Amino acid sequence: MNLLLVVAAVLAYTVSAQQCSTPRVRSEWSQLTQEQKGLYVRAIAALAAKPASNQYANPDIMGWHDFVITHAREAYWAHGNAQFYPYHRAMMWQFEQAMIATGIWPSNMGVPYFDWPAMSQNWWTSDLFTEQYLGNMNSNDPDHCVLTGPFAKGKYQVAFDVDNRRAITSGDTTCLRRNAVQAAGDDATAIANSMNAGSFAQFTSSTSGSYYDTTNYHSTGHFIFGGEGGDMSNASVSPNDPIFWLHHGYVDKYWWRWQNQCEQFLYDYSGTLMSANDPNGNGIDAKASADQYTASWPFKVQQLLNTQGGDPLCYTYSKSAGDIPLAPLTCPPVVKPSVAPTTAPPATATGGAAATSASRQGSQLDDKWLYTALNLLVKQKPLGSWGNAPKTGATAAGGIQAADAGDVVVFGRRDLNETESFNGTLEVASATVQADETITGTIAATIQATATVMATTSAAVSEPIKKEQNAYIETINPDNSTTISYTLSNNTIEIPAGFTVYSVMPISATAINETSGKPKRFFPEIPKLEYVQHAEAPVNVEVGSHPCHLAYPILLPESYIESMGMNYNKYFNAHVRSKMQIDAFNADNCTTMFSPSSMMNFNSL
Repeated sequence: MNLLLVVAAVLAYTVSAQQCSTPRVRSEWSQLTQEQKGLYVRAIAALAAKPASNQYANPDIMGWHDFVITHAREAYWAHGNAQFYPYHRAMMWQFEQAMIATGIWPSNMGVPYFDWPAMSQNWWTSDLFTEQYLGNMNSNDPDHCVLTGPFAKGKYQVAFDVDNRRAITSGDTTCLRRNAVQAAGDDATAIANSMNAGSFAQFTSSTSGSYYDTTNYHSTGHFIFGGEGGDMSNASVSPNDPIFWLHHGYVDKYWWRWQNQCEQFLYDYSGTLMSANDPNGNGIDAKASADQYTASWPFKVQQLLNTQGGDPLCYTYSKSAGDIPLAPLTCPPVVKPSVAPTTAPPATATGGAAATSASRQGSQLDDKWLYTALNLLVKQKPLGSWGNAPKTGATAAGGIQAADAGDVVVFGRRDLNETESFNGTLEVASATVQADETITGTIAATIQATATVMATTSAAVSEPIKKEQNAYIETINPDNSTTISYTLSNNTIEIPAGFTVYSVMPISATAINETSGKPKRFFPEIPKLEYVQHAEAPVNVEVGSHPCHLAYPILLPESYIESMGMNYNKYFNAHVRSKMQIDAFNADNCTTMFSPSSMMNFNSL
């Protein structure tokens, strides 16, 4: 990264935060005029034509591919944990600034969102999927390439695939893959039901032994827009598809709408972080904190909780068709977090990109952000991707692929209270660390102990081998499977043979597939719910078959849910509950489609 870019970004960041007196309004796609829709598509095309800047602090010089690449690098760590919502809010904010920096998208307008749950039964009829805007939903191309519109094959360059996960047969980098599924999505009625949460932890479905981000709508949107083989269905490359930004605009509005029910929700943030979700070290604690920086982005979580806080955020959302009335909610008392003051040198930005960026994301400089920015100058030892291709030889037992695209940092094996990390690659099969690594003290001891246990798993054992940690016991069974038993709860996690445990967290364990080298999350066993049919509800309503009956949202494939690092049984249970809620709606409220008066009754279920 160019030192001048870092200096410019630092100068921009030192400017005092602006008051958010006139927030930009992010409007729903259908609320835009034809001219505004055209401007949005033109701005996207212009941003896509910009070269990657290889930095994420200054959106004025970021290109489209910067966003795709950083999302790919953080995909496994920015999903399924407390940072999911703030991470993507930061990403959307930087994207909005980058769109304005093209000179095409108006500086007084927020980027639009797509309220597809408001048209869950016929979302594919939106003009988004026309040649004039985002192009066809699917095609007969063997790689599912978009063939019409400004993002058609041959017109639009997708980002470099840092995870090597696209695997298109032609290898054409102008192929934007989209294979949308014309099926019902999660309806606004069910989504409104999930707004009746009394805390951020409850809102994100975080309970003991469970997992974040199990509300169906986010994953459903990715899958129905992307389909099998589509870029939108692949967390590593989903921002390649322009529909990503309209979907995640809605995702952010979903959080924003919940927050704006109670003042306390503007300060509420808690939960669990996964190992390595912050490459600079702030994310290694199991407990999430609003004082931590988000992965990739130069913002603390506390700066991202209030969209009208002015430091840096200053936007709001329009009311759209899916904003049906919510059930009354008893607000918790307001408890504002105490934040340590920061000091900053005098602002010196006077013009150019730095001044432009400063006016948008002004805040005060502290040592951590400066460290983050300067860290971009340092050539980190590359980790690369969790590869797809089976490995042989020394890396066959779970070794991590060498990188050829970008710099990232890998964190080592850790238990619940470990606070150290290392940079580099651990060769599991040979139980050695690469020669150019320097690891000392407790880290060396941790690596050695881990390597010993991992090596043990490669040979059959006659008796279980137990390794006691601070908050769990790791048992290697005679069949080479592993059992994680938590000492602070009754939960256990079973990991089959052929996987090497990489990290253990309060709500999941991550293990590396010894054949593919790819990570997989394992969870405590959750029994599947049984669907109980409503006596008065119609059965198996087809999409569009009735003017007011709702069809069930699509049940996503188990393989897709697992590829997203989610707990399938918890997802399945959420789907079953959604079906039963829709049954109740169809039985009791079948008068007029999306009637606010009828939705109110459903919302109280």
